[in-house]
Amino acid sequence: MNTSALKKIAAKNARIAILEDLGSGDITTKTLGKAKYKIKKAVIKSNENGILCGQYWFDNCFKHVQKKYGGTLKIIWAKKDKEKIKKGQKICEVIAPLQTILIAERSSLNFIQVLSGISTKTSSYINKLNNNKIKILDTRKTIPGIRAAQKYAVLCGGGNNHRFGLYDQILIKENHITENINNMNIFLENINKKINFKKISIEVETLKELKLVQDYNPKNILLDNFTITQIKKACEMIDRNKTTIEISGNINIKNINKYAKLDIDYISIGDLTKNIDSLDFSMLVNKV
Repeated sequence: MNTSALKKIAAKNARIAILEDLGSGDITTKTLGKAKYKIKKAVIKSNENGILCGQYWFDNCFKHVQKKYGGTLKIIWAKKDKEKIKKGQKICEVIAPLQTILIAERSSLNFIQVLSGISTKTSSYINKLNNNKIKILDTRKTIPGIRAAQKYAVLCGGGNNHRFGLYDQILIKENHITENINNMNIFLENINKKINFKKISIEVETLKELKLVQDYNPKNILLDNFTITQIKKACEMIDRNKTTIEISGNINIKNINKYAKLDIDYISIGDLTKNIDSLDFSMLVNKV
């Protein structure tokens, strides 16, 4: 994802978030009368240690509200995406009319707390694995509508992106092998007639399946739910000059270090974007 595309996605996500929250209008802020037009400064602080992520989404929440209601807007960042942040540290300041701050507050914080939570978790996995040769990948186990944001957060945490969707990489999994489930050779031969295996990734669940698949030398073999002993045997069977090895299944922050010495290329982990532990941020409004 290039920066330009990411900014467009962030703008779209922020617009939807603000419209969802604002609806027909902020009926509480309306009660403030003329006070809602006064210029205020809001200070955003982190209440936890972590890795910051989500500036584009935060900024666009405020920009969308400013576009609707007008007035000045200035956002000053003390920290940037991918940087470490500490508990109690100022992250940024927002100078804008009070109503802009109040309307954009929750949506903007929602984005940075979720995305920073993902980048922080990804960084924790990488630190625990402690092996730069093995890349940690995300999956498609994301919240509908904000996949790009979540995958960007993984990058901010030092991880890598797996395929973005069904359209950008062929990955043959168990449920694709239905018509010839009892004869995998027939299935593999039919696939081989349609596309070169050097361009695809294929998932196997047993060493027996691996023995059939390895003869085709696919670009990548995904070992799903293999034990460490089975992974070691698989690594001996696969031609490492022709095929990369990816593992997944039952891998978490508590046991990932056990996989650090294996001769593998990738570990794909759904936990990065599926089980989100959001980072806590707070916003306090002061007079300018």
